[in-house]
Amino acid sequence: MKETNFLYVTTALATCLAMMVGGYFLARTAQPSADVLAAMEEATPSINVGDFEPGEVRVLRLGNLPIIVWRRDEADMALANRQNDASSWKVKYSSVLGRAEPLYAEDANLTLNGEWFFAVAHAPGSPGWVPLLRAGNFDGFFDVKYAGHYDLAGRIRYQGRDNLTVVLAELSEDGQTIQLDLRQ
Repeated sequence: MKETNFLYVTTALATCLAMMVGGYFLARTAQPSADVLAAMEEATPSINVGDFEPGEVRVLRLGNLPIIVWRRDEADMALANRQNDASSWKVKYSSVLGRAEPLYAEDANLTLNGEWFFAVAHAPGSPGWVPLLRAGNFDGFFDVKYAGHYDLAGRIRYQGRDNLTVVLAELSEDGQTIQLDLRQ
């Protein structure tokens, strides 16, 4: 092999090696960092189905937000069906956390399988005030600041100005966990 050919081959190999190493580090910087991954996990927490008995309602602190988690029992679902008459609703649409477009306030749109209801536990227009659970004239929620009465789907029925902000959720394939979408 001639000396000039050896230099060309060595230079070409060194250039290819440098490009491969540079490509590796470039691809590595495109991966999300640990803080971004942690923020994503915080924005999509999951809850275990077995942690809630039918009929149980609680406020959990998830992703720096108080979230109402209500697993309805048969009596709650029957009452929710009776309250699902659009002519008696004060506001026809409910806000969804992290989405610009509201949802029609039908029970099927606001719940997961009619059994699970998730909402931000701040009464609209009164941040910092958490509504009372299983209270008010409609057995849903009661806003003590404005005397607002909500039904089981978080729809304002008396006093108050707006429906509760709903949190969308998805049941896992195995049916054991529910993934909440808390992205704002």
